[in-house]
Amino acid sequence: MTRVFVSVSCQPGREINLEPDDARHLKNVLRMKPGEEVVIVSEGNAWRAALTVVDARHARATIIAPYEADRRGELPVAVAVLQAVPKGTKMDDVIEKVVELGATRIQPIRCARSYGGDTPAKLERWCRIAKSAARQSQRLIIPQVEEPLDVGTALASAAATSTTLVAYEGAEAGSLVQAVASSDDRPLSLVIGPEGSFTEGELRLAYETGCVLVSLGPTVLRTETAAAAMLSAIAALRGWW
Repeated sequence: MTRVFVSVSCQPGREINLEPDDARHLKNVLRMKPGEEVVIVSEGNAWRAALTVVDARHARATIIAPYEADRRGELPVAVAVLQAVPKGTKMDDVIEKVVELGATRIQPIRCARSYGGDTPAKLERWCRIAKSAARQSQRLIIPQVEEPLDVGTALASAAATSTTLVAYEGAEAGSLVQAVASSDDRPLSLVIGPEGSFTEGELRLAYETGCVLVSLGPTVLRTETAAAAMLSAIAALRGWW
């Protein structure tokens, strides 16, 4: 069923208002009508709900009961993606794909060789893309897209709370497999550099903060491809798939 995220607590019998963009999607795209059911997701839990009002600007639904869906949409360990902002609209594709693949947080980062810009308008668009991808892929959360940070601050923060893996074309073959095999149950952070790669100073900073440099194979991937490839490989290596 169609999935809608809300920010209020749910319980059987409660009628809730849906966001205006969800109302437009239900009415104009899906052509749904009062009486039809949707899945309401709130605070990581899913509920069956019946639509009571549906028009282009307003929609309401009444909670029926918990929706006994499986949790395959969520990986068993939180995985953050720290992505150097690429030029153009490539960041849109990165966010869409990593949300579909189970990332719980996306942290845009600024590197010395970053070519892409970040603005409040772009951040707002990235959040909308994350929400849409979470709905399409039947997630139980909307991954947070954070305010962009410089690479040093982002690496230090990630290394303090997670096992942090930095994709680097100069790392030894097999290093990703070794790093994943030796990782514990801490959250994971996957760090992807810009089109021009990391500078020597940034690589040294990653090493000094406790990050692990890992290889993504013998080919050089585009920055907008690397995050999805890395997330997929880790999911398979950890037996999540």
